[in-house]
Amino acid sequence: MRLNFHTHFPRLVAITLIMCAIPSVTAIAGDKVNPQWQRCVLRAIDEFPFRGGYYTGSKPNATFSQTTWQGLHRAFVMSLTDSRPQFLPHLAQPSFCSSATYGVLIKALLMWDTKGIISTQAWRNMKPCVGIKDELNPTGLSQDDGVGFWGRANANGPSLAVLVRELDAGFSFSAYRGALNDSVKETPSERYLTDEQWRRHPVWKRAMRGDIMKIFWNRNATKGHDGGAIIGYDGVRGHLQEAGHSVIFLGISTDGRVMYWSSNGPGPDPQHMGYSVGSCDPTAIQRVVFTRILRPERFDAVRHMAHDNVNRYLYDLNGTRHSSTSELKQQIGEK
Repeated sequence: MRLNFHTHFPRLVAITLIMCAIPSVTAIAGDKVNPQWQRCVLRAIDEFPFRGGYYTGSKPNATFSQTTWQGLHRAFVMSLTDSRPQFLPHLAQPSFCSSATYGVLIKALLMWDTKGIISTQAWRNMKPCVGIKDELNPTGLSQDDGVGFWGRANANGPSLAVLVRELDAGFSFSAYRGALNDSVKETPSERYLTDEQWRRHPVWKRAMRGDIMKIFWNRNATKGHDGGAIIGYDGVRGHLQEAGHSVIFLGISTDGRVMYWSSNGPGPDPQHMGYSVGSCDPTAIQRVVFTRILRPERFDAVRHMAHDNVNRYLYDLNGTRHSSTSELKQQIGEK
């Protein structure tokens, strides 16, 4: 049976239907998995409200009384007397894709860390600094892409894959369909895979439920250009720029669709968008990066990642330059 997951199902019903429609997935030979962590990610998703609005604007408006950044600030509850935060997803509304995956990561870490392995300073450094002064952000710092923990999670390119590699907390792997147009190809021999070749690519079988997934949308069918081949934003008017989506992978449905959870948008009715399950044919994706966390205890190393600490690679992808495929692989530690 082919299910339409854009129907307004209640959240729990939708997730249950998806899990019934997707066959069980096991790690391929040579890949490791931390089943406890993968379960924490899927449990964390279930803590989030359904929809709640999708908004990337910098100011409240007639539709949304707060911005996504203000919602994240409210949802991450921690004072100087707390050893660890609370994360309250119902306050993180509206949302956008990277705020959703960041929120699930924080919620999953809180669920996983029942023994207090992650230090208080690490938790403090995970707080999103969004230009609002408080005890943990006394200067009112607003973290740009690549700056601090939140700035890495919110960056263009392989954001969370780079963060996980920095922390030595897991591994990432990627796949690229190739560029269709010669002007975007990185090498003369670069080949644009056929629909059937791309659907059969081994990356789709290698991924597991609960993996972090960065989608680079294929625009060849809809807009006639290779935007999905582009990594980052170089700030130059007229250049193709990244069209990405940060999500949690849920599996491949029985009819071959890629299933994922995130804050999904934009659209003509933003107040009724947001946290939800989405699906697409693999051909709607031109490039993909999967990240699997194996050692959540390594997030304690965030205690050394100050709020103003900069990852230059991710920082530069927001207005300075694009990245090559080989550089992306190097930055995520893919061999």
